Amino acid sequence: MSSDLQSFVEFLEGQKARQASHFPTVKHEKVLSFMGTTSLPGSHAELTVHRLVSIDPGPSPRELRIVVAGPLPRRPRKGECVTVHVTRLEEYQGYQVKTRALGESEADLLEDAPAGVAVKGAQIFTVHHSPYTLKFFENVPFEDLKTTVAGVRFALIALGETANVSPRFVFHHEVKGGELALYHGDGLALKTYMNLKVNRSETRLVLDLDDFHGWRLRGTVEEFAPHQHPEAYERICQGFASGSWGKPSRVFRFVPASLERIAPVG
Repeated sequence: MSSDLQSFVEFLEGQKARQASHFPTVKHEKVLSFMGTTSLPGSHAELTVHRLVSIDPGPSPRELRIVVAGPLPRRPRKGECVTVHVTRLEEYQGYQVKTRALGESEADLLEDAPAGVAVKGAQIFTVHHSPYTLKFFENVPFEDLKTTVAGVRFALIALGETANVSPRFVFHHEVKGGELALYHGDGLALKTYMNLKVNRSETRLVLDLDDFHGWRLRGTVEEFAPHQHPEAYERICQGFASGSWGKPSRVFRFVPASLERIAPVG
């Protein structure tokens, strides 16, 4: 086992205890992670953590201006959007704000701000933080958003075509032959699944939820049948049951090809 892989596994094991207080109603070993996906085959979402500076209404009810400590990891490319994920973990609620896809003018998506960079969100989606109850709503009042995320210190930024960031509990992991695999389940076929249908490349963040330092992994995710990985399937089902989410409709195995430490910008 490489030193980075060993360090990550130790971090993951430590997070089982550290994250337990964040999710007291889910009485099963798990670690919350964040999946970054895109709709462009073979591409990985560029996924980073930033200090959240401010959130203000945009020019229309569906728009937001979100300032995060910058810079971004890179500038968006034509056809890509910028997605900002802000969540209040303990309440299983948060928001995902997406810009328009980049056309001719980057100014439609971003602008410089004194504290970093302002992201011009064109649409707000509500995210409920369990795989089974994940839902999106297309019209979110600003006051509801402001109340929900008041006091949240960090935001996740994703760059890519139809970039999406979704929370997933890792209920099982294993290392065989020097290869790491993380396992999770889904209840509903929403935006993440739509991306995965055309692109199995994934970027995953596993973070300490107190300071948002942690690891970024890039690899490939695949759906599996229960009989292929029975222990993992059983752990996922037990995790879903502990959260009162029924049984997963789909189960997935993520195998990273690379992993690196990550810390919040700003």
